[in-house]
Amino acid sequence: MQLTFRDIELAFEINEKILYQWLNTLGLPAVKANDQYYFNSVEVLEWALKNQIPLTSGALKLCEKSRPGVDIFMPALVRGGVYSGISGAAREEVLENVLKILPLPGNIDRVALKEILLSREQTGTTGIGNGIAIPHVKHPVILAGLEPVVGLFFLEGSVDFAAFDGQRVHTLFVILTGSFKGHLSLLSRLAFCLQEESVKAVLGRRASREEILAAFQVAESKIVRV
Repeated sequence: MQLTFRDIELAFEINEKILYQWLNTLGLPAVKANDQYYFNSVEVLEWALKNQIPLTSGALKLCEKSRPGVDIFMPALVRGGVYSGISGAAREEVLENVLKILPLPGNIDRVALKEILLSREQTGTTGIGNGIAIPHVKHPVILAGLEPVVGLFFLEGSVDFAAFDGQRVHTLFVILTGSFKGHLSLLSRLAFCLQEESVKAVLGRRASREEILAAFQVAESKIVRV
């Protein structure tokens, strides 16, 4: 979805001066044509995550084209599951071990999927800071027909994902879906939920599966009510 300068201002509830600061000092991705700036919704969302830009409800609505009033993230997280003690000294090992236990249909080639996820990391880290990374497929159409899955994985140690803040990653959210729209919806919901103090708290202490699911359920319900 292509956005205009005004779209960004309204969605993030900022003025022109701040938006120019984002462009000139924080590297907000944009294309300039005929003296006008244009933005890609996916690039804006990923940029906001990495730069810890607060996501307003307007920004969420702008990025998400799903039906209002419907839980999106929670069913995918329930489907994917919550796991602890994932071993691995490098990204390759971690992703391989993650894909061994992530519930996926039998027709999915897990070895090939690992290579695709690694390739995505090489084009730009999915580490968003604070020890969290969100591995995902850059072009979800290759997983066409896959029911949305989000797996939450707490690592045994910490791994270098070349995150922008320099912190090693200890928590992964692996997002897999078969459509561009589904990917954007899951990513935007996750970004919004990660701003909630209750979600930060349960992730920080690696709470039980039930506590984590409850925290995300509450956080997502706030989105639905917007």
